Amino acid sequence: MRSLLRVGIRPMKNARISFSVQLALVLFWLVYVGFMLFTESATNDRNFLHYVFLALTLLYLVYILAQNTSIFGLQSYLEITPAYIVQKKGHFRPKLVIAFEDVAKVQILPFLLRFTLKNGEVINMDTKSIKRRKNIALVKENLELMAERHRFELQDNLMP
Repeated sequence: MRSLLRVGIRPMKNARISFSVQLALVLFWLVYVGFMLFTESATNDRNFLHYVFLALTLLYLVYILAQNTSIFGLQSYLEITPAYIVQKKGHFRPKLVIAFEDVAKVQILPFLLRFTLKNGEVINMDTKSIKRRKNIALVKENLELMAERHRFELQDNLMP
C-alpha cells in the first residue's frame, strides 16, 4: 500500500551507555586487537582468540551504528497510509500497527496520539521524538484526512 506520509523519528536516547562512549569503546578495542595481532608472533596459539575478538568487535560496531545512525536506512519512523498507521522505533524493535477501520476515536495530545478502538481498547503512540514541528503538522493533517475517509472522531488537544 502506498504511503501518504513517512516521518523520521529521532533514535531513542534510553541506552545505559551513550553512543559516543560505545563508539570510543569499540575504537579502543580495535586499536587493542590491532596492536596484539601485529606485535605477537604469528605462531602464537592465542592469535585465534584475537581474531575472534576482532570479529565480535566489528559485529558490535555494526550493531551500534545500526541502532544510532541512518546508515542502513530510516529505521525509526511514523508512517501513515490510506489503511493504517505504523510506528517503528528502531532496527530491533517491533512495529506498532493500527488499522484505521478499527479506530473509533483519535486524540492528538502534545506528545501523544491516543487511539480508541471500536472494541474499547486504548493504544498510545509516543510522538515526543518526531523531529520537527512541520512534521507534527503533516501528521495532524493526514490524520484529519483519514478521519474524514474512515469516519472516526478526531480530537485535537494540541496547543497552538
